[in-house]
Amino acid sequence: MRVLHVISDRNIGGAGVLLCNLLRNFDTRCIESTVLLPKNSLLKERILALGVDVWELEEECDRFSVASVREISGVIRRTGAQLLHANAALCARIAAKRCRIPVVHTRHCCFPPRGIWKNSILRHLGGAFNRRLSDRVIATAEAAAEDLSLLGIPPQQIEVVINGSPAIREIGEQEQRRARERFGIQKGEFVVGICARLEECKGHRTFFEAAKLVMERLPTVSFRFLVVGTGTQRQALEAYCQSLGIAPFVRFTGFVEDMATVYRLLRINVNCSTGTETSCLALSEGMSAGVPMIASDYGGNRSMIGDGHAGFLFPVGDANALADAIFRIASDINLENAMRREARARYEAHYTAKEMSQRVAHLYEELLLKS
Repeated sequence: MRVLHVISDRNIGGAGVLLCNLLRNFDTRCIESTVLLPKNSLLKERILALGVDVWELEEECDRFSVASVREISGVIRRTGAQLLHANAALCARIAAKRCRIPVVHTRHCCFPPRGIWKNSILRHLGGAFNRRLSDRVIATAEAAAEDLSLLGIPPQQIEVVINGSPAIREIGEQEQRRARERFGIQKGEFVVGICARLEECKGHRTFFEAAKLVMERLPTVSFRFLVVGTGTQRQALEAYCQSLGIAPFVRFTGFVEDMATVYRLLRINVNCSTGTETSCLALSEGMSAGVPMIASDYGGNRSMIGDGHAGFLFPVGDANALADAIFRIASDINLENAMRREARARYEAHYTAKEMSQRVAHLYEELLLKS
């Protein structure tokens, strides 16, 4: 089958990483993939490195544009695509329907209807519009599926496929030493990390407030707090660390290409999301490396943590509760080791990229048999 994947991202975010994970794990004997993305997208080189053809868009595809629909329709015809898989990309879905091929649409975010979408009539109209444009909608968490239902998508049109990630590789002592030098970490320091875009919805301020609290409660432990990622809030967050007096203990790494150098140093992996989170790739990647998790109880985080043996949940925005959870792990090596074993086991059972790709491929086959 020939599948055209369309993504509107210019940066390498969660949707882009997820797409790369799919492409890397598809059986290429069965699925011939092509990716359509904006010109100058940072994803281009990553996808080409996987041996997948890339086409670049001249027009924006997220908002309705006749020119964009025409452009994508032309790509569908020239590539001979039999199915289109869209990540947002409204114009791509319209173009696929125009060309009469099935459409799969992935919903990466989780937030209940808000603003004008609280109006039941508008939700009904929006649901009808989306039902016409997508044959199936992939929700990357049960919480996202619930949101889609509230927006008028019928349950039989929704497929829950949890984000999967490849296992984080092991690194040797020399590479660990180089990573510690790069990130300014001394051997023996207890490293707590947050791997997320530097945006308000990721809750970094709660992370820093908890860092201050836990250092005061456990002065005998040498903590280092690692902040991995880029975003518009970096300058403001660095200033916030200064105001809390914890700047010497916090390291902003920026974008890290090889996350093994991060996860293999972490003792705790934190997610403080206050919005959008479904099945967080940073959590599944950390689990593959056996890192205990602490996550806010927002969206898909609740199901990712599971029964609590692999980590803890805390109420959104509650720095005291987050500090308590860090304290419990940092002060009990037996608890930490048990959580490490459980995190790895939970990854193997639920969050591998291979299982995710197989489920998506099966969905493609099902739609093409019906078309």
